[in-house]
Amino acid sequence: MPGSTIFEFLKRQSVLTGDKVLLRPRRLDDAAAEYRWRVDEELCRLDATEPLIRNYEEFRLRYSAELEFPGLTYTLAIDTLDRIHIGCCSLFNFNLAENAAEIGIMIGERRYWDRGYGEDTLNTFMRDIFKSSGMRSLILRTLDWNLRARACFEKCGFVPRGDILRGGHRFIIMQAEREETLNNGQ
Repeated sequence: MPGSTIFEFLKRQSVLTGDKVLLRPRRLDDAAAEYRWRVDEELCRLDATEPLIRNYEEFRLRYSAELEFPGLTYTLAIDTLDRIHIGCCSLFNFNLAENAAEIGIMIGERRYWDRGYGEDTLNTFMRDIFKSSGMRSLILRTLDWNLRARACFEKCGFVPRGDILRGGHRFIIMQAEREETLNNGQ
């Protein structure tokens, strides 16, 4: 298995540099932006979730606990190269038998949409995951009507593998493979 085990990978505190983004460990001072994104109706609609109803203080307490005890989710903050916090990306739902996991991304700051930040984030994150862990494939789920996200994911090497109906929403399941990603320089 190339690189570290997934458990070693999850403990890392790396900063990854892309062409447009820095991916870094989250900090408590990121909580305010992430709270704003999680109460935003449009962003929640794009993620097929409901806006948070808890207040900021409750959110910040839970956020602080997640930073201290992250569990089996690996989440990085997305910053521009100028250190502006614009989103987050995560690796979760690990399938150790198949060396696979699910990946997710949110660019919460709208002024950075459609400018290549999501694509650069995914390419940078995926390259690191495939080079530094034993992961062989990554999957993601995106709403069938979110054509902008699907186009981004396809540029990053994700291929549609089917669909699923969950919570009244139809999701397209997309998958990227280690060999294709590393061989294509994604």
